[in-house]
Amino acid sequence: MKVGNGSTTSFWFDSWSPMGRLHDLLGPRGCIEMGIPANSTVCMVMTGRRRQRHRIDVFNEVETLIDAQREKMTLVQDQALWKQGTDKFKSIFVTKFTWELTRKHEAPVTWWKVIWFQHCTPKYAFLHWVAIHNRLSTGDRMLAWNASVNPSCILCHDPLETRDHLFFECAYSSEVWSLLMSSLLQGRYTTKWSELVDLSMETNQGFLEVFLIKYTIQATIYSLWKERNERRHGATPIAAVALARMVDRQVRNRCSAFRQQGNYKFAAALSLWFATR
Repeated sequence: MKVGNGSTTSFWFDSWSPMGRLHDLLGPRGCIEMGIPANSTVCMVMTGRRRQRHRIDVFNEVETLIDAQREKMTLVQDQALWKQGTDKFKSIFVTKFTWELTRKHEAPVTWWKVIWFQHCTPKYAFLHWVAIHNRLSTGDRMLAWNASVNPSCILCHDPLETRDHLFFECAYSSEVWSLLMSSLLQGRYTTKWSELVDLSMETNQGFLEVFLIKYTIQATIYSLWKERNERRHGATPIAAVALARMVDRQVRNRCSAFRQQGNYKFAAALSLWFATR
């Protein structure tokens, strides 16, 4: 708080002095030791109190603070300030600065551009993010929660469904993946999860090719996970060829939108995609 007349600033609970919040400094008995009620404002303390002597030094330091602040009082209204950096406060609230100050900072992961990239579809990207952390409720993870659960892959009936199996070593998902990406990736084609993550991070490819690889990975993961869940709940299975056509249509629609939006940088993505069909 930037104190003016002190009428709206709590003496004990607002951060208005160089000593910080006085309640944090002196504890819950501070108001008793100093004879200042807990609901006092800075204005009330400055106008209705005389200096006292204390046997504990920190209380005398607060008395000196009160005397110094009394000389600074004005008729201007108090102003709330928002922290925007180290020892930097401003009257304007900015979400970005507040988020940066309150969140836990970690070192950037190497694969973040695989998940969050220009023109990604948020719901696809989110599911890919969950998958890359291996937090999807696949059979192996469900087995750890409940020993009686059936952990097999419902798409190909493999005894144990894992993330790496489902994307894309499963007989069903590998067929879908092959129909979509074998021509685009050619000699680099793989069904291994770790190899696909590394492939998506390569920088020696054209940006349109990189976009198609990343977007198709996310669209395929989303469609396979949806098909897997629907089968577990009794839905009629969709053939691998039909699911591949659905993903193909999703990629085409995304690329077609670039031309409608006048995004000429990505407009050629559709032609590149057609060339691999």
